[in-house]
Amino acid sequence: MRAELEGRALPSGRPLQLALHIDGVRLSSFPLHHSRTRRRVRERVPRRVRAPVPAPLDDPWVCVEEVPGQLGLFAPWPRSFTREHGRRLRGRRHIAGLPRLLAVLQEMAAERGVGETWMFHTGDCARLALASRPPDEDLVRPEALVDLPQMRPTLLEALDRAGLLARWRPRLVPSWMSRGPGSCRECLAWTNEREQRCALCLSWGMDRSPRPCHRCGRVLPLRDDHCRRCVLFLSETQYDLDGVALAGGDQLWFGGPFAPHLRVDHDRAGEPDGLYGWRRLQAKRRAAIQTSRAARLVSPHLALPGQLDLFPLARDWSRVDDRRLPALTPSAQEVLDGFVAHIRERGWRRRALSTSIRTLRVLVAHLGAEAPLREEDVRLLARRHDFNGARVVNYLRVTGRLLPDRRSDAASARARRLADTAPQPFRAAVHRWIDVLSGQATRPSVPLAPTTVCAYVRRVSPCLRAWYEAGIGDLRAVTGEHVREALKALKGEEAKALATPLRSLFRALKREKLIFRDPTRSIVLSGIRKLPVPLPDDHLHGVLDQLPGTRNQLSFVLAAVHALSTHDQRGLLLDDVDRSQGRLTVRRPGRLHHTVYLDDVTFRLLTRWLTERHRRWPTTTNPHLLVTALTATDDSHPQVNPQAITKALRRLGLQITRLRVDRILDEAKHTRDPLHLIRLFGLSPITAMKYLRAAHPAGTRPDPISE
Repeated sequence: MRAELEGRALPSGRPLQLALHIDGVRLSSFPLHHSRTRRRVRERVPRRVRAPVPAPLDDPWVCVEEVPGQLGLFAPWPRSFTREHGRRLRGRRHIAGLPRLLAVLQEMAAERGVGETWMFHTGDCARLALASRPPDEDLVRPEALVDLPQMRPTLLEALDRAGLLARWRPRLVPSWMSRGPGSCRECLAWTNEREQRCALCLSWGMDRSPRPCHRCGRVLPLRDDHCRRCVLFLSETQYDLDGVALAGGDQLWFGGPFAPHLRVDHDRAGEPDGLYGWRRLQAKRRAAIQTSRAARLVSPHLALPGQLDLFPLARDWSRVDDRRLPALTPSAQEVLDGFVAHIRERGWRRRALSTSIRTLRVLVAHLGAEAPLREEDVRLLARRHDFNGARVVNYLRVTGRLLPDRRSDAASARARRLADTAPQPFRAAVHRWIDVLSGQATRPSVPLAPTTVCAYVRRVSPCLRAWYEAGIGDLRAVTGEHVREALKALKGEEAKALATPLRSLFRALKREKLIFRDPTRSIVLSGIRKLPVPLPDDHLHGVLDQLPGTRNQLSFVLAAVHALSTHDQRGLLLDDVDRSQGRLTVRRPGRLHHTVYLDDVTFRLLTRWLTERHRRWPTTTNPHLLVTALTATDDSHPQVNPQAITKALRRLGLQITRLRVDRILDEAKHTRDPLHLIRLFGLSPITAMKYLRAAHPAGTRPDPISE
């Protein structure tokens, strides 16, 4: 290093010794090896020329003899013996226990194969150890051997063999004398500083009161009933991958810049400071979890392809411990990795969908991935806390690994429950009627909507209960008079709402040959036909500015300008939009497609919505034009919920149906041509004539066929 500072070039091939720099520790300035200096040859001097060896002396100032039984005013201070002190005690003959100790040293010299030089130096240290004893003690304290210049371990063993070694006990010395470079008194980390507590322990005890630690028993500042050293040790040994835990003791560590931390500190430059920290502990935790998972066995309950259930029972997933899962099979790991890749392709955040990943991991760990997973198991597991099954069901359905449930429609199930609550003689007939309406009877028929079936059964149930209470025990006994009596108490639309399901009931039973005649065949109700009514002009003033969101504004314009119903808007597809031609195609099942020519306001709102749709959900595969946060991320590509279209308008007191009627009626006021309404709004001829009669009551003739 000095050569680099002085700019001198070093010869090639010369090795350089590097040194570790630690504050407070200095290296000797003498070279470790003199390769170029010549060793001095010791010349032998004849014995006749040598001076006579002086007799050994006894210096009374070294280890002064004390009076037995005398008490010291102060604690004995530590001694600093040198080899010179041992030489000055060679003439002292009356040292108790010295011959016995020298005999033991002679035995040790013979065992080790050492010569007179070793015995010469060891004997001096033995005299110092025995002479420094208190006058009233015969044994040497082990802690007093620290004062000797050399041979401490050897003398400790020799005193133990000779029976001259006392039990160890703490040495009482002044506190200022023991304060030197060493270890922290709290965490026991070697800091090489004169302070008794390291900086980390000082910071630890600032806002904590000292109490007995539950692990080591020392009275120190605690956190969670443990001191800082115990907290660090438990954190290190919680996942002991490095073998830190020792039997009968604890592993110590360095302090200062090498001290372990429970969290990551940063220096002024923002770089992580310290070799230990929270990230390393988390890495150990992940490595331990991976190691434990690799040692786990495969689940014994793997589902086999093609295996049939002897007893179809629902599994109880509430008792499953998701922290101790079986090992994943290669196919199960492939399914789980595919789901994670599917999440990344969609641009979703993995942390936000961790509950879905956990759900799929539990399923494939216990059931495997060789056989399709039942949708029922996914939904039962998703009921637990921190589990979610919606994304899992969609992914398994797309990849063909889902066994869907045989679930009935909610409205159909409600209709069946109403049939079960009907009087006992009528239950079988009502269930047969539901089969006919649903297209499941003996003769094929066009099924009605489940909501319509449920509404029919709900309206007929009070009438059937009243007939049963009147003494009718079979529907074959119902006559036209009974039907008229049931309709007599109702008027207008209420009577018509009951007559329609009653007529459907008896027609279905006659078709199934459960009754002989239809009692509702000769019943005719007179009703009042309501004409469409326009909305007041003040209801539509400023509505577009009050609606939040581009999608709500677009739905309002499609209903108020182009007379599209909620059903039409839900079925719009992205392929139906032709911005280059300014056209929008409306697909209506069972009818011809209707083409809408976009005006400037609708075109601008449609462009804004397509931009927002791509910005919020750039990876969605839902083909529908109107989507929400749920439908855009659903792989089953459902239509938007009707509430998403009508909710914002209901807050302003408007309805999609009323907006559509008002638009058609306003157009009918400016024309008398029904073909114009049919081409503009895609109406049927009967509906177009209805609006023309409402707009021009005096200029149209009544339709004899409809009357």
